[in-house]
Amino acid sequence: MNEYDVVELISLNKNVPEAQIGDSGAVVMVHDNRAFEIECVLSDGSTKWLGSFGREQIKWLQSRNE
Repeated sequence: MNEYDVVELISLNKNVPEAQIGDSGAVVMVHDNRAFEIECVLSDGSTKWLGSFGREQIKWLQSRNE
């Protein structure tokens, strides 16, 4: 996965209580390709949540260029 790829949450992180399974977000930072900072935004462009998730907690949906 790369920065700006779109992913879906398939597992929760207790440190990101606003996140819900099924939320989608963009990868904003990659940590050794094992952990990822993900940002989920609302329809008005404001941030719903921002948090770190492991590879096993997210599912890749699409690349920025698709």
